[in-house]
Amino acid sequence: MKKLIAICSLLFALGACSGLIENENGSEYLTQLEAEPIGCTFLYKIESEVSVYDADDARRYLENRIADQARPGNAYWITSQRTRPNEWVIFGPERAFILVANVYDCPHPRSVRTAKDGDVNQMPTTVIIEQDSNCVDSMYGC
Repeated sequence: MKKLIAICSLLFALGACSGLIENENGSEYLTQLEAEPIGCTFLYKIESEVSVYDADDARRYLENRIADQARPGNAYWITSQRTRPNEWVIFGPERAFILVANVYDCPHPRSVRTAKDGDVNQMPTTVIIEQDSNCVDSMYGC
């Protein structure tokens, strides 16, 4: 019975470690973009480093940092993400997440077109090159 209680306590403690970071200061209203946006104003680049167990917690930490800025913006695009090992860690996360993002101010953050989407309104154009078949008398030649 004691072993069962110990195992359940251990599993509960490990399960409680995920989802530690909550949204703050309206960061839940930020829009994460899949590529560089079209029609938005670039504000700044931000880098965050945090030691957490879960990549979603690292993203939420980045969103909280964006919301804490003087000019927070309303959309962001993660340009780089990597991890580094935490050395000399006995208890706690084994790695730190490092996220680099560009922050934008978009007029309609929920419906942003990105470079990945392409320009939907652009019509294909046909280029016609005419050649002069009678270029014998031309001073430039053929």
